[in-house]
Amino acid sequence: MAKRGNNEGSIYLDKRRGFYRGALTLPNGKRRYVSGKTRATCRENLQELQSKLAEGLPVGDPDSLETFLKWWLARLETKATTGSKSVNTVDNAKWAVTKGITPELGHVRVRDLTPEDVERMLNAMASAGRAQRTIVRVRSYLGQALAVAQARRKVSWNVAHIAELPETTEAIEAIERRSLTPDEAKAVLKAAESDRLGALFVCALMLGLRPGELTGLRWDDIDIKAVTLSVAGSMKRERGQLKLGQTKTARSRRTLALPEPVLAALKAHEKRQKMERLRVGSAWRSTGLVFTTEVGTPIDPSNLRRATKALCEDAEVPVVSPNELGRHSASSLLYDAGMPLDAIADLLGHQSTRMLEQHYRHRVGLRSVPTSSTWRRCSGSDSQSPATGGNPSRARSAVRMGPVIGPPLISLIASTSSVRW
Repeated sequence: MAKRGNNEGSIYLDKRRGFYRGALTLPNGKRRYVSGKTRATCRENLQELQSKLAEGLPVGDPDSLETFLKWWLARLETKATTGSKSVNTVDNAKWAVTKGITPELGHVRVRDLTPEDVERMLNAMASAGRAQRTIVRVRSYLGQALAVAQARRKVSWNVAHIAELPETTEAIEAIERRSLTPDEAKAVLKAAESDRLGALFVCALMLGLRPGELTGLRWDDIDIKAVTLSVAGSMKRERGQLKLGQTKTARSRRTLALPEPVLAALKAHEKRQKMERLRVGSAWRSTGLVFTTEVGTPIDPSNLRRATKALCEDAEVPVVSPNELGRHSASSLLYDAGMPLDAIADLLGHQSTRMLEQHYRHRVGLRSVPTSSTWRRCSGSDSQSPATGGNPSRARSAVRMGPVIGPPLISLIASTSSVRW
């Protein structure tokens, strides 16, 4: 009797377990098994497996999801050691796997995972009172892991991308973020004049920098002669330690033209920092950072939040977070004054306007049709400048195409502010 070739398969009765098993030798020499209560059911499962092989589709991985996710996390950890992946991203992924995914789905084979399995896990999290953002994040990390599995032909499809989120009230209601109004921004700038970190808040409001970009800013990143500021790094807390690392994305690395109020604030801050250094003497820690504690060490994010709260209270405006005072307010005020979204996206270091439209833009006043004068107030361009010829669309192109973004002066604030640095 001729020997069966690969992909032909065989069916036999497993008397001990009481069901039929089908075996198939894969092209790589490994064996894959299927089962069924009857010979006919087993044959159908075997034929489905043979069809997948004939169509060149992956036939799945026998490992459990828990085993695969352990391998995936180890892969992420390796990337973190080389700097190609953020340590915080790895830690967040570990949390999602150990606290969310593995307890519910760890026992399921990767190849057998279905959208319904994922939805049951997400519904269980919602029933347990997990926040909607947490549920979304867990599904996202599972999707990232399964994308790797799909690329390596361990699964045919990414079930996490198909699974639907639980329908909850929180899922419908978006988290409302605040933006300072022009009057509130003026009050904040006035209060910042006497604040030790006043220059930080001016940079946040007028340049739209992230909190980590502000606390990670170095004096070497500022070119007084060229009147520019380069965003080259970001301060992060990784496993309990503050560390100056890469920017959030490659697009976040950008060079910004400095409006006069920002330049003046930075010069005044440099003088203040030199005085602090002389006052504390040998206790000073030379980090090269622009914004530091009173002994030169990096500013902890929690301390920056407290400083922002104190500034808002001093200015008698509603308390906002550092990100709301900076990115949210800067983008909203510039948009309200008529600056195009794509120019604002360049300023914030975004690849497109999608994130800006979804998360950062807030209405701070009744919107009118932008005019040439409105654009000049936003961009700092002159109507008779040879670079723009008074044409706002040409001014917009100059902002996007030039090596330096700006100058993003919020003149509706600065021109009427009494702040003097």
